[in-house]
Amino acid sequence: MGIRKIINKFSVGKQKNAFYAVVKCSDCGEEVRVRIESSSDFQAEYDKNNPEHCYTIKKEIIGKNCYNLMKISLALTREARLLFADTQDCEFIAFKRETEHAT
Repeated sequence: MGIRKIINKFSVGKQKNAFYAVVKCSDCGEEVRVRIESSSDFQAEYDKNNPEHCYTIKKEIIGKNCYNLMKISLALTREARLLFADTQDCEFIAFKRETEHAT
């Protein structure tokens, strides 16, 4: 097996567990896409008042051209469906699972 096949094999496996959040800076309007790994960024939640809320993701984000610190906190179901998003210094745009064909 060639090195390229090995790299592609492992890359595809990682993409299945990757998610992306997109936010827009409140100050300059720059849109930033941030990668979220289900293996390291998902924090388990146990809330008897909201049993559908199973995971929380918290990220601090800085853009490429803008150095304002943006923060997001996402609440997810067991199936990684978004329940709600809280933001600070940014506007939440999207949360989605990365597909195998994405680059």
